Amino acid sequence: MTWIAIELSHLGEQKVEEGTLLESLRSDLGVGPEFPVFIPALTYSKGNRLITLHLMEGYVFVGSGLMEAQYFSLERRPYVTQVMSIPGGPHRIRALSVIPNARVEELKTQLRQMVSSDLRVNDRVRVLDGTYRSLEGKVVGFNKTRDMAFVHFRLRSLETVATIPMVLLESF
Repeated sequence: MTWIAIELSHLGEQKVEEGTLLESLRSDLGVGPEFPVFIPALTYSKGNRLITLHLMEGYVFVGSGLMEAQYFSLERRPYVTQVMSIPGGPHRIRALSVIPNARVEELKTQLRQMVSSDLRVNDRVRVLDGTYRSLEGKVVGFNKTRDMAFVHFRLRSLETVATIPMVLLESF
């Protein structure tokens, strides 16, 4: 899998903050909820306020696999500045510039690290991957290097505290 980088306008950045960019992109590309889109920012509520963490301001990444014209048509939308491309061939016709999946996965990990660094004792969290994937629990502590959290899980037939890498936790 590869990704297409899209540069956002000021309106696009506002859509990130409002949480409406994902819906707009999928609608304008004519794709469903299964189509991969990565917004390198995350908005979550902490107490009574919304917090937006930006890993890479001004950009969004969408999965490849559509017709090039579908991507380039986004440039007619007020929330997009440009679709990243390179001139190619003897006639210098634009071609999409693609980013390898490994690079986008690195960005996703960096974003999770940013979010997990904001975790505190008693925060409610969801596990994103691993043995405890999709379980929800409460942070009860951290190890000395603060790269692992102790998370209390209460299920119908089991109550346990597990040590979970911070990058695998998402607060809600």
